[in-house]
Amino acid sequence: MIQKPTIQLKMARPALALALVVLLLTTLLLSTACAKKQSDNQDQTPPVTTVDQSAETQPPGGATTPTQTENIIKAYDFTLQDQFGIEHTLSEYEGKVIFLNFWATWCPPCKVELPDIEGLYKDYNANANDLVVLGVIFPDEGNTGSSSQREKNVEGIKQFLQENDLTFPVLMDTQGEVFNEYGVTGLPTTFIIDREGYFVGYAPGALPRELMDYYVEQAIGNNDA
Repeated sequence: MIQKPTIQLKMARPALALALVVLLLTTLLLSTACAKKQSDNQDQTPPVTTVDQSAETQPPGGATTPTQTENIIKAYDFTLQDQFGIEHTLSEYEGKVIFLNFWATWCPPCKVELPDIEGLYKDYNANANDLVVLGVIFPDEGNTGSSSQREKNVEGIKQFLQENDLTFPVLMDTQGEVFNEYGVTGLPTTFIIDREGYFVGYAPGALPRELMDYYVEQAIGNNDA
């Protein structure tokens, strides 16, 4: 039985980067994640770090409940195209809860949770109702895809999605701007954004489906309250 933590509440903008870094460091040994070194041109291969596999069945941070605060911070707005060429602007989804997942094709824990994210997307009516499921990936247009720890280019990512029957929108962050703005340093990383566009949850590491549902339902419930 998975212990369900209280979803992280809203944070003040000046504290976002520091708070996320501190939370990531304190949960790193208990979360299943791929370390991803950010660089402007992806010249170096991002290292993959796999920790205790039992962490995949634990809440983000193990038994630790994320720090809570009454302050608020709005999610960084952006516009990116998905694998079908459709543009998505985050702010256009205000009024719905957003499940925003950062991942990579070379990341083993990301691959583990992708079928559950696809299930979440389909079970919530393919973004037509209260929940919007979005993936974000950082293509490497200079990469042939031959290395398991280098990201594929856009066409390679599209092929990967087709081969794995993944239909939820995956946004191509070709410049890495959104990765940088959200301070993503490990993969996978998930943010939950409420109907008003504010952060209400942050989870570094792979999430089991039960926790995905829990975070989403809590966010929907908080907005309905």
